[in-house]
Amino acid sequence: MALDRFNGFLSQKTKGVLAAASILALAGLLSRLLGFGRNALLAYYFGAGDVLDAYFLAFRLPDFFFNLLFFGAFSAGFVPVFIKIKNENAERAWKLASDVLSITLVIFAVFGALFFVAAPWILKLIAPGFEGEKLDLAVKLSRVMFLQPMFLGVSVVFSGILQSTHRFLAYAFAPIFYNIGIIIGILFFATRLGPIGLAWGVVLGALLHMLVQYPAAKHSGFNYKPSFSFKENSIRDIFHIIIPRSLSLILAQLNLVVLAGVASFLGSGRVSIFSFANDLNGLILGVVAVPLGVAVFPVFASEISKKRFEEFSAIFIKTLRQLLFVMIPATALFFVLRAQIVRLTLGYGQFDWLDTVLTIDTLGLFLIGLIFQGMLAIILRAFFALEDAKTTFWVLLFGVLISVVSALSLGPIMDVPALALAMSIASVFNTVVLFIFLTKRIKTISLKLLLKPVSVFILGALVAGFLAHYTLYFIDRFIDTHKVLHLIIQGLLSGLVGLVAYFVVLGFSGIEEYKFIVEKIKSSKKIILPNLDEETHQS
Repeated sequence: MALDRFNGFLSQKTKGVLAAASILALAGLLSRLLGFGRNALLAYYFGAGDVLDAYFLAFRLPDFFFNLLFFGAFSAGFVPVFIKIKNENAERAWKLASDVLSITLVIFAVFGALFFVAAPWILKLIAPGFEGEKLDLAVKLSRVMFLQPMFLGVSVVFSGILQSTHRFLAYAFAPIFYNIGIIIGILFFATRLGPIGLAWGVVLGALLHMLVQYPAAKHSGFNYKPSFSFKENSIRDIFHIIIPRSLSLILAQLNLVVLAGVASFLGSGRVSIFSFANDLNGLILGVVAVPLGVAVFPVFASEISKKRFEEFSAIFIKTLRQLLFVMIPATALFFVLRAQIVRLTLGYGQFDWLDTVLTIDTLGLFLIGLIFQGMLAIILRAFFALEDAKTTFWVLLFGVLISVVSALSLGPIMDVPALALAMSIASVFNTVVLFIFLTKRIKTISLKLLLKPVSVFILGALVAGFLAHYTLYFIDRFIDTHKVLHLIIQGLLSGLVGLVAYFVVLGFSGIEEYKFIVEKIKSSKKIILPNLDEETHQS
């Protein structure tokens, strides 16, 4: 009964872009916090050494494979086509969903088997610095983890259905259950089975990711009927978008794999440090940019399918404003507080001070490109709504080349932080070029509408970062930052000072986003205390 209620709760429709983005953001935050807990446990039990290097590299191979059809590629093709067909003929749309699930299962089964056999050669190719027992462990871990894409391949179809039908709750919960499975692997499987237990935790997480979405997908109208057809024009339309988008994701994963290979030559633990810093960098993306992009994508697709380009442009600019309103100050404060964040999330057990400092430096250079990465999440979905994944592929290809060349050039000089800088340079290039192409494609998009609000956001973020920085040093005189509680207090107080400063600057500017938040606070007070003034008068 309780399970039925939970499934019913997850199957509800979400009304509005901001509501969907808020659900995805809150779930994303919880998932990221669990991810930090997962990384803290990995760092505590294993440190930045050979076992974790093997684990992270082994994870890259099935992860690389899964990202061929992960939601970024799958939803890019499935959502706009499914929405268009469902508006015309619901039965045909559900038949399409069954066809796509069957095709996805076959693709993952075939390629999974090939990757399983070829794992030793592939891992040696992407990490030539791995040898002997370290390479053998990576191979064993990756072979178990090849079960992960099978479950996630099914789950990704459910995700596409849930996005298309505006059921974001189950979709939002899936990554949370994925991390729970990995944590179970660390705490229970690894203690009994050794390092191989880490791989079984990843498999469990993927299974949970699938199971939590199935009831909501079924509730939306999906009833799987085994079928396998490439004859439908809609299937070809989907794969017309998925193939170049998949190639783009391959490029992104290949970029990470190459950078991990470069890190393997820089010294023991460098692959782990790069992975930890990349995960921390992804916090704001996972909580702000990705949820907003996922939530607004069906709206983009709907407006484009109706050829309402002016309305699309207005929604696109408004979405970018909302994104930058949050991401610009968040990036500034994250940069100022990066040492506290790294020390609190990773600085325990076998993770020594050198590892901590390198992670702090690497994270700092990742943050240079963070705002551009956030904008890219929205811009890419605009292209997908236009059913154009080819343009994004060619731009991202050049971005990867820039990233790899920069990493190879700077790695021997700067150590592992160079890899983060290389990715940031590529992010700036990708975002600027794709934004220019989009404005040429849709003439009604005006950059001028962003100039004033963005300048206010930047000014507020600079003031916030400056005051947060000096608050850190002021508090440091009175506390012992070697203690976890004191470090938390220092970080929270400094961050709070920065946030207050940001909103003060916005208040003086009279910017629209500030007025919106003030109105929301006032309306929430009326809901909590609806008759307070009247009761006070009567008393």
